[in-house]
Amino acid sequence: MSAPSRPLSGPQAARRGQLPAGASEPDLDPALKARLPARDPAALSAFFEAYFPRIYGYVRGLVRDEHLAEDLTQDIFLLLHRGLPSYDPSRELRPWVFAVVVNRVRDHWRSRRGRRDLERTSLDEEEAPDLPSPDPGPLEPLLAAESGTRVREAVDRLPEGLREVLFLRAFEGLEFAAIAALIDRNEVAVRKRYSRGLAELRKLLESDA
Repeated sequence: MSAPSRPLSGPQAARRGQLPAGASEPDLDPALKARLPARDPAALSAFFEAYFPRIYGYVRGLVRDEHLAEDLTQDIFLLLHRGLPSYDPSRELRPWVFAVVVNRVRDHWRSRRGRRDLERTSLDEEEAPDLPSPDPGPLEPLLAAESGTRVREAVDRLPEGLREVLFLRAFEGLEFAAIAALIDRNEVAVRKRYSRGLAELRKLLESDA
């Protein structure tokens, strides 16, 4: 059974078991982007429309709970709104946005677990056996071969550190160097997590077949 060809957005996508839309920069008119630091109403509206589905989809994929994802997404947009006066429109918007998103989700994890190491030892170990290639490719083949619900359930079973990198790379299209800066790890470790995430996802889907 193939995945639906047209992704849904926001909470509707999560309720239907779909994953976030493919890796592409949300459309935002350059003139509106330039007016974001002034928190121009039209620019804010366009920003919300462009980024809400991406942010909600990312958060929902990490926290697994629909209502909690909605609450965290609201918190994130409040933080973004407060931080917009410091945003430099000459910079790419998406990495700036996801720096706020990643930090808020990690704050949530820390509040629930105290100190959280994101499985650093097990996920970043240099001598890991049978390590897949550094960039095994996008998730499109998996999404084409499996139903959205099955892929969603499999992703939910991955360790948090793997899910985090998988979403930032495969669904948001961020470069490995940008992800490394976001999660405070080196690029080699990020590539390793992404490879392991894809490998574990394939194993889960094969074992459930």
